[in-house]
Amino acid sequence: MKKILLSLTLLTVATWSSAQEQPAGICGNGSQEQIEHLLPRLQANLAAIESGASVQDRAIQYVPVHYHLVAGTDGAGRSKETAALDNLCRLNEAYAALDIRFYMSVHSTASYGLFNKTINNNDVFLKQTNNFLINSRRHKNAINLYIVKEPGTSDPTPGIIVNGYYSPANDWIVIRSTEMNGKVNGVTIPHEVGHFFSLPHTFLGWEEDPFGPDDAGWPKAPATSPGGNPTERVNGTNCTTAADRICDTPPDYNFGLEDTDNNCKYEGSGGVFAQDPLGVVVDPMEENFMSYFNGCAPFVFTNQQKAIMLADRNASDRNYLDNTFVPASTDITTPTDLLIAPASLAYVQYSNVVLEWKPVAGATYYLLDIDFTSIYGSAQAQTMIVTGTSQTFTNLLNNKKYFWRVRPFNEYVTCAPPRVGVFNTATSSTENIKGLTAMQISPNPLSDSDFARLTISTETGFEASVRIFNAEGRQVSAQEGLTFGQGNTTLELSLAGLPNGFYFVALQNGQGQTMRKLAIAR
Repeated sequence: MKKILLSLTLLTVATWSSAQEQPAGICGNGSQEQIEHLLPRLQANLAAIESGASVQDRAIQYVPVHYHLVAGTDGAGRSKETAALDNLCRLNEAYAALDIRFYMSVHSTASYGLFNKTINNNDVFLKQTNNFLINSRRHKNAINLYIVKEPGTSDPTPGIIVNGYYSPANDWIVIRSTEMNGKVNGVTIPHEVGHFFSLPHTFLGWEEDPFGPDDAGWPKAPATSPGGNPTERVNGTNCTTAADRICDTPPDYNFGLEDTDNNCKYEGSGGVFAQDPLGVVVDPMEENFMSYFNGCAPFVFTNQQKAIMLADRNASDRNYLDNTFVPASTDITTPTDLLIAPASLAYVQYSNVVLEWKPVAGATYYLLDIDFTSIYGSAQAQTMIVTGTSQTFTNLLNNKKYFWRVRPFNEYVTCAPPRVGVFNTATSSTENIKGLTAMQISPNPLSDSDFARLTISTETGFEASVRIFNAEGRQVSAQEGLTFGQGNTTLELSLAGLPNGFYFVALQNGQGQTMRKLAIAR
């Protein structure tokens, strides 16, 4: 049986032959949709190139994008901002050779900010049937990228995964959330942006029915593809009127769809390779962004594809893409000691936690995540974009270990990694060092001295460190590598110069930590 993939306009999915292995994912733009909507735009861009009318107004073209991080009706499933930063980094890498630079544009509605997180709707998240809601949230001066769970259908046929599509009618792009993974040279969004800039698939006409040994006439391809598009010949004699109409992309009859090994290599079928209508063996360009091959490193655009996309960017009906803003382009380097407070594994007062970090050259924003899971995925996880270098939390839980990370970025430079910290919230003691039976500080509160006594009682000896943290989690004192024998051990804690307030004295080793609260009230 032959495979039927997609319909013409928005995107519906039909049944595949169960005898075939399926690819990791496909694009939702069918052959007829591209023929009817992309080819006219492509031809106009080719004519502009031929006439010289596509000359750019400056060497580097800055293109604004806006990420819509969509959730279900219950608010669950939304992609994280850090995934969008990773994605923009890879998108810029993919288009670097074109001198196109993508940057995040703040939505004109201030409450949307850099990322729109206001769409909680299954008719967008699981299928894109609520065009009114989608269009009401669109950024009027940017490429709109809607990140959803299921592009195009709420009931996908088993075995079919649609990774994304470009809607010519609506001029926006829809992307499956799993494609927001920051993979080096990931193909999905560069591919769909290629459609946005009028590029068809290199195998245009074969989307719904790839050429293979089940076809009549195999291995010689017919003169016309199943999609009604002329089949491109290897000798290039019909390259301007067949397939994608781009002459430096060789013939491809959707061989990538059969590349279930994801090895970026056309291997024919049983040692037999497809031939064009003249009987010449076809050698497709597997690593082209607009193909369906997987596993290529790197993927590329051809010179003519690049020229076409630049011409499309320069077309008058793309003037809505704001080209007056020039983002800062200085590389951002995340220092290893970015985080200031709380100190690593510090104890802090849970009802008033101040997170603080260093300013980073080139950064205008900091993405801050905090949660008591290291994947920042609990219901209590909090994410915010901060323009300063500190953030106060008054709603954290007591007696929890918290993970937090800070990632510096600006509108264009988003590749810098975050730095991660860990701290503990507490108002009372915790006991988790094996062998420790008691830990006491006296006097407490400290009112008329610069010294306090720390008494440790143990059943078995161990080594540990004693650290003192202020209420904000900054370490103010440390004694490392101390040995505590069986029985009682008393240490003198020097508190000279410390202002009045609450502090946490922590006994720490590889087995765990134990903490006591200390008050200074001179």
